[in-house]
Amino acid sequence: MKATLGSPKVHTAAILVATFALLWLFFRGANLREIGQSLSSAKPAPLFWSLVATMATYLIRAIRWQGLLLPLGRAGLANCFSATVIGFMVNFLAPGRLGEIARPYLLARREGFSASGAFATILLERVLDLVTVVFFIAFWLLAAPNRSRSEEIVSALELGGVLGLGFATVALVSMFLFARYPEPGMAVARWFLRVLPLRLAARVASFLETFRGGLGVLVHGSGLVRASLVSAFLWLAICLSFWLAARALGVDFPFGDTLLVIGFLTVGVAVPTPGAIGGYHYMCSLALTTLFGVAPSPAAAVALVAHAISFLPVTILGIVLFVKAGLTVSEFK
Repeated sequence: MKATLGSPKVHTAAILVATFALLWLFFRGANLREIGQSLSSAKPAPLFWSLVATMATYLIRAIRWQGLLLPLGRAGLANCFSATVIGFMVNFLAPGRLGEIARPYLLARREGFSASGAFATILLERVLDLVTVVFFIAFWLLAAPNRSRSEEIVSALELGGVLGLGFATVALVSMFLFARYPEPGMAVARWFLRVLPLRLAARVASFLETFRGGLGVLVHGSGLVRASLVSAFLWLAICLSFWLAARALGVDFPFGDTLLVIGFLTVGVAVPTPGAIGGYHYMCSLALTTLFGVAPSPAAAVALVAHAISFLPVTILGIVLFVKAGLTVSEFK
């Protein structure tokens, strides 16, 4: 049987091609011997604190998720943390960000929530992340001294910020209207669902009904404000982890400039390769070389170390929690 464009085999092949292409771009201008020298000279103390900051981000994510879930019920922080770590582990090991489905499924199983309602909070998280990153980048572009930033870089960041903020605004407004005015929202949804078979349309409508419950925090402004503040702390911790990793390898720049690097990394991790391999590395190296004039080899070393700190520890912890929870790969399939 021939593989269609939408088949899993074609999808996997496309992801593998993208991964190797990005890795080729990443290593193209680097000297492996110089990368090894940079890695061997890394300072242990900043690396340790970078690791601490990274692991703290998952606790902060769990706290934020717990708040977003309040309209569905009070979830235990331990369950939120465990499901978050396992979800990110799945994201890192499998292509296509399947952990975003695993997280709400696992939490719904443990807490008795609606899985579709919990999934709505995951989408809301992603929108909050996008708004926070765009806000930080815009703030630093306006507040920081210009230094030697090229006009091309500033223009690219500004364009990305405008597009990202526009998308996030449309998404937030749509979610708010759907949560605040459920009946008109479902009427519009059913109008679009007319093209589907009756049974499938009914299932999708049922999913949207419970999905709406996960958007309840948007109707209560105080919950959204708290989630936004926690999101700010989250991304500051992410910035701190990267900044410390770079300093450990002798690459120094003001902490605030890390906000600009995060803008590049956000694009890199959006490519759905397993563990963001390739996309993270290439965009990290590109940011360091173009923003700060770092040589290709030290920039590559920072990318390798920052990626390892961001992905390996939580993947190992996720596997441990996955086994401890008595889950199986076949169950997730």
